[in-house]
This record gives sequence, C-alpha cells and structure tokens, in this order.
Amino acid sequence: MKNVPAILFFILLSSTGSSQRTIKGRVVNDATGAVVPGSSVFISNTSKGTISDNAGHFELNDVPAGKHELIISSIGYETNVFSFSDEQLPLQLKIELTVKVKELQNVTLEQYVEEGWDKWGRTFMDNFVGNTANANQCRVKNEKAIRFRYYKKTNRLAAYCDEPLLLENKALGYNISYQLENFEVNFSNRSMFYLGYSLFSPIDNEGRSKEQKWEKNRQDAYNGSIMHFMRSLFADSLLEQGFEVRRMLRTPNDEKQRVKNVYLASRVVKVDAATGRTTVEYPGTKIPRDSMDYYDLVMRQPDYVETYGTSLLTADSLIIETAGAFKGLSFDDYLFITYKNEKEEAGYVRTQFPERRAGFQRSYVTLLNDKLISLDKSGNYYNPQDFFCSAYWAWGEKMANSLPLDYEPGK
Repeated sequence: MKNVPAILFFILLSSTGSSQRTIKGRVVNDATGAVVPGSSVFISNTSKGTISDNAGHFELNDVPAGKHELIISSIGYETNVFSFSDEQLPLQLKIELTVKVKELQNVTLEQYVEEGWDKWGRTFMDNFVGNTANANQCRVKNEKAIRFRYYKKTNRLAAYCDEPLLLENKALGYNISYQLENFEVNFSNRSMFYLGYSLFSPIDNEGRSKEQKWEKNRQDAYNGSIMHFMRSLFADSLLEQGFEVRRMLRTPNDEKQRVKNVYLASRVVKVDAATGRTTVEYPGTKIPRDSMDYYDLVMRQPDYVETYGTSLLTADSLIIETAGAFKGLSFDDYLFITYKNEKEEAGYVRTQFPERRAGFQRSYVTLLNDKLISLDKSGNYYNPQDFFCSAYWAWGEKMANSLPLDYEPGK
C-alpha cells in the first residue's frame, strides 16, 4: 500500500485566544500555487467538515476535544492527512495538495483483471458495510465509481474510487462521505482490510418518529462497540458499562499440526480430466481404523489452544501511561472481551455458529507490532491498524454500525 502523503502546512501566529477551538486555512496546488476550490476538508470519523471556497479558504469551528486527523481531498489530487490534538488549537494552515499521478501498469508487477460492480459489488458490501441487521438499510449511492481489480495469481481483490464513496445508512440516519484509500480481500487466507476517512452528516429530517427510531438504532450500535469499550476503559468504568476483560493466551495446537503432517505426507490429489472434480486419497497410509477415527477428531479441532485468565482486568492493569488528555493502552498476547448487556445478533450466530444459541458478545483483540495504543475520552484511538480484532467485533464493526466520534448516547 502506498503511504498516504504527509500534509504540507505552516502554523501561523494567531491573535485570537488559545481557547478558541477553530481550524482555518487555505488549499493550494503545491506546484503552481493556484487555489483549489471545492476541496473537502473534514475531521475524520466525525460530523465536522466543510468545503473550501472559491479562494481556497476554509474554516472549522467547535473542533471536538482529543487527537484527530484532518483530511483534505479533491478529485485529481492525493489525499492529505494532518494529525493534531485540541491542545494545538487554534490552527491557521496553508495546505499544498499534490496532483495525483496517473498509475501506470508495470509489466513486472502481478497481472490483474479489472471488473465492475456487477461482478464484485456483493463482495464489497459484505466486507465494507457488513452483514448486520443495519446493513440491510445501507446503500452505496455512487457504486459505478468503484473499480475492482482481481489478482488471480494471489487470489486477491482490491477496490479503488477516485471520488469520495457516498454511503446512505437509513438504519442510523447518516449520510457518510468516505475517502477510500485502500480495500483488499485475500480469499486465500480469508482476510480483509480497508482504510479510509469518514465524514458523517445527518439524513434530512423525516419526522419525529424516524428520529426516535434512529436514536434507538444508534444506541444499539453503540452498546458493546469498540467506541463504547474505549470510552469505558478511559473512564475506568468497564464493569459498570457491562464489559468483562480477561487475559487470553493462544498457542498452536501441536497435536493437530502433527496429525496434519501425517495426512499431508501420504495424500494424493487427483483431478478428473472430464469433470474437473478434485478428490483427495490416502493410498499409502497403513493407519489402523481406530487411529484414523482419532485423527479425524483432531482435524476438527481449532488450530490454536486458547487459555483464559480467571481474574477480571481493570483499566489500571491495561493503561500504562497517561499524557495530558490521552492514555496509553498496552497488553501482551490477547484480551478476551465479553459484553454482557446485549446478546449476539441473530445473523452472527446463524452464519458463524449455527449449532448454538445466541450468547453474550465476545471478542478477541491483540496489538500488532507491539505498538502502544493512544486513546482519549471520545473513544478515539490511534493507531487503529495496530488494534486487531477477531470474533464478534470483526463481524460487526463495519460501516453499517459506524458512528461519529462526536456521538453521545441520548443526545
């Protein structure tokens, strides 16, 4: 993935008081100095955004507290990202955008097939919007702007969009402008990843009953979410908010790996030339029938053995440092997080665990690259790419359930 280019800026002295929570600036072409009107300027994952005027000027007021990313984008230019905290406000910025260089296909790179929404739209929606109940009321309004590339050799799908992706979420009452920077599904290892920046705006007023329905759905989406967890962790109120946190150790299932090696050493894969059907046989094995039954049982076991801590963790055992308005989250191995105030959605149980009934919402998290996670009271955390989720959060924390950082339950 290409690195998102750093923003070019100048911080100028301001005559206003330091308590003023504003960001002002001007957007220009970095090569010519010409103004870039109509640029989208917004604070990622909030409802704070604007458009630069004909002279390239913009202004954002009432900037929320915390650590944020200011996103500046315009069609035909590279997206720019400027990280800041409310302690730096007010800001006066000069922003220089770089013209996007048209990508050239290098013959030495992996070949791909470029296809459209008709082929890959469903896959995109499942992985980007999700399969929760709220996802049924979401639609991409400019789906034809999304291009897909399928890489046959590595069995990967990538998505691109030269303009902001426009998502209408009628379940939560938001229109979302999403600056898509990266999207990839790897079918071989069954993983997916997307990166981008969201600007939320409310759907036009459709009556009091609709607003009440939206508020209920937003509250449901918030309950048990990563945002809810991070806010509870920051406020040292995990148990009060319904979260139980335990340490978890995941170790490879050595016995399964041993059995798998026995199978792999003796198997023969055959492909029928007429039908293309693939079969796997083990003609060289001389394993007793009772041993084969045992091996079949082992092969149905998970790849990892999970060991859970017995004691509940508090924020004090997870927060290792505090710097001003920010706290640092760090832990080893995994955390096993249970949210006990709501059950799992029916769709999650139906598709992931059809043999059992819905239980409490359970998720596993680990820190990639041993990176410290910085969080603030709004639930914003950085760097989100280093906070890796499995189980319920991996299924439910997608755009259909996404809320802006300035969302407050009951307001």
